[in-house]
Amino acid sequence: MKFNKKTILAQVTVAATLFTAVGVLPLGQAVVAQAEEVSQLTSANPTADTTSNRSISIWKYQVRDASELGGRGEGSHQAVDKDVIPGIKFKVQRVVPVGGASLTDPRKQELTKHYTIDGTFTEQTITTDASGKAVLDLGIGRANDGIYLVTELADDRTDLTATAGKKVETPADPFFVHVPQTSRTDLSSLIYDVQVQPKNILESLVNPDKTINDKKGDSVHAGQEFQWELEAKVPAGLWQVAAQNGTIDVYDADGKITGTYEMVAGQAIAVRDDSGLLQPNFSMTDKLDSQLTYKKDSAKVQVKTETGEWTDLAAADYTVAFDEATNTLKTTLTEAGLTKVGTVANGFTDIRTILITTVAENWNGILDNNFTINYQVPGQKPKTVTPPEESKPKYYTGGFDIEKTAEDTKAVLADAEFMIAFTKEEAEAEKFIANDGKAYDKGATLPEGVSFLVAKSGEKGRAVFDGLALDWDDANKDGFVQNDEVSRSYWVVETKAPEGYELLKAPQEVTVNLTTEKDDAVELNVVDKPKTDLPFTGGQGTTLLVAIALGAITIGTVAISIDKKRRQA
Repeated sequence: MKFNKKTILAQVTVAATLFTAVGVLPLGQAVVAQAEEVSQLTSANPTADTTSNRSISIWKYQVRDASELGGRGEGSHQAVDKDVIPGIKFKVQRVVPVGGASLTDPRKQELTKHYTIDGTFTEQTITTDASGKAVLDLGIGRANDGIYLVTELADDRTDLTATAGKKVETPADPFFVHVPQTSRTDLSSLIYDVQVQPKNILESLVNPDKTINDKKGDSVHAGQEFQWELEAKVPAGLWQVAAQNGTIDVYDADGKITGTYEMVAGQAIAVRDDSGLLQPNFSMTDKLDSQLTYKKDSAKVQVKTETGEWTDLAAADYTVAFDEATNTLKTTLTEAGLTKVGTVANGFTDIRTILITTVAENWNGILDNNFTINYQVPGQKPKTVTPPEESKPKYYTGGFDIEKTAEDTKAVLADAEFMIAFTKEEAEAEKFIANDGKAYDKGATLPEGVSFLVAKSGEKGRAVFDGLALDWDDANKDGFVQNDEVSRSYWVVETKAPEGYELLKAPQEVTVNLTTEKDDAVELNVVDKPKTDLPFTGGQGTTLLVAIALGAITIGTVAISIDKKRRQA
């Protein structure tokens, strides 16, 4: 048994189309049969004997897409290099044709109309073992010869280690088996151990995940740009080229079969419904929180290989649509993009949409939003997947209050101004934070449009800093942001004191979290001391005499100048 962990971890099983030993089966039915030991299982006598043991053997395999479905079944086993699925149950019933009906396909023949259940045979349930095989032993002789209806049951396993924790999403369609069966290669002989191999196409677990600045939680100063990443695995079989002629089912948007599609060997499997919608298709939709502002034309789609770096798709590979009314962004792969991304030879394993947003300046709080992936692989029902709610990334900012009071009167003081720094050392060096979230020397020339964050106390003595970036410490190590894990320290410096009062002499530390801007408490109370009355530096008389002397000198100088001009005249 081949067990490819990497493949299985990224996939779950859904139904596919193959061929039965008694005719063409619909999607998911896939019965291939070839001889295991012809000498024991096939009789050269076209008349059923009374000495051979009769049985039905079912082998359950996984395949990625229609290109791996294989050829027509012949009634006996053919070893294939595919992963098996143990623990899958099949219900087996014997049926009786009604009015000479030809039973070839349970989807075409109806119960009661074309066949009935044979009550003389006890219904059996068989289960695939570790090798992916389930056997129904019907015994020796002709007593149990007839036509059997085999139905794959819903996957009810709880121990899923054999398939890396993944279940069969859609059971294979029922199929008929004749026991004994005429050999497909020797029409004059019979096969008594009829072996069938229902293959199931593997549908990728696209594992949708959303991050912010490539993290599960992040914060930048309110008003500054930050990026969201909508990531997923590329669905297996997203773009397929038929390896053989055949038929697959066509499903509509509600998952109902609306017809069949004829695959042509060597040609791409591109199904279009009545509205022209292409199957396959792939899109990502992000309904942004109302407090987020999308940066126009910032969205783009990227792909990467398992070990490579993210690279941009060409503009022709996808479309971007943004609905301002609902604040919703949608990216959709075009046919060119589907071909490029879905072609296995290109090696792309991951795909993502990135987009840039902002929140309003001075915004405080925490927000998150999810996204949805819609896609459809040819021959499969459309899928809609969304990351788990608890895995949503979070953006957060916070603020705090300062109260300014007088030491002498205990009254609140207006007109005090404050600036903040990231560390005590930067505060003492007068390196303060600006509205772009960066720190600059107080005397520096700031970039255009950038200004220092300054809070000024009002009539009630309150000064406020809002929209500050916070840090996340994943204390419980669960990988997701909890509100009580978000905080950050800032250092406050009083840069201008109210008239008649002294400046605060040392930076003060304030711890900011997601609640500090919401409560009524004051995070920092700054008490200013009144200015002292210093002694006079000299008497007023001396000053007056000096002023009179200077005035006399000036008047004399002017008089002399006037007299000189008069004499010359």
